[in-house]
Amino acid sequence: MIQMRALPWLFLCTALTGSAHEPEAHLPFDATHEEDALVGHLHIGWDSRYFSEGRDNLDGGSLWTGSLELEWKCFTGGLWYGNSPDRDYDEMQMTLGLAETFGDFELYGNYTHLRYPSDDSFDNEIATGVNWSGMPFELELAAEAYYSFAAGGAFCELALNREIEISDRFTLIASSIYGMNYGYVDDGHRGSNNIALRLSAEFAITKSLAITAHTAYSWALDKKTDMPGDDSLIDFFHGGIGLQLLF
Repeated sequence: MIQMRALPWLFLCTALTGSAHEPEAHLPFDATHEEDALVGHLHIGWDSRYFSEGRDNLDGGSLWTGSLELEWKCFTGGLWYGNSPDRDYDEMQMTLGLAETFGDFELYGNYTHLRYPSDDSFDNEIATGVNWSGMPFELELAAEAYYSFAAGGAFCELALNREIEISDRFTLIASSIYGMNYGYVDDGHRGSNNIALRLSAEFAITKSLAITAHTAYSWALDKKTDMPGDDSLIDFFHGGIGLQLLF
């Protein structure tokens, strides 16, 4: 197994803000660097659908993604880009953040600038979150809230995660996720939004290179058919594969 401590905040922040906003306790690589060293992480991947806020945002279209993340001491930063081969859609995110660990708690906050070249628009978001690894049965509780200045609203997510080590090279992470919309999807209903179950897999090729895959199913909660923002809030399955490199 590739251990889970090299890019704790950076991977988590970019996974949350750049890849569907899902809180995950899954952190990809072992801490092979000194604490004051600059650590980098590259990722390329494909997702069968662009899932975020419980919604199928591209109406069944898939998404290719690439990201670069850097971490130094308590500072994090990253670039993320997504492009759909099925729809006229691309998105870029630039993130800066701060993170710190206090015993079993990991706290972070970040700022993200988002650009959408396909329709020449942009947004700015701020996010804060916490992970608690002190639960029984090796469970980890994660929570995050993020606010969109363009929408004038927030979205909150809670996740319960469990890492399962199959072998030294192969690891599974099971997650249950609950999302709540408070104006982040400004033309969607407020309150309970969706629940999802996710299973992620990681296979270590080397100490710094891994293949990843995930499958997930999301169920819509309290969908309002008269609200345009809820049109894409549906029950659906999605999955993806990726390649990660630590340097």
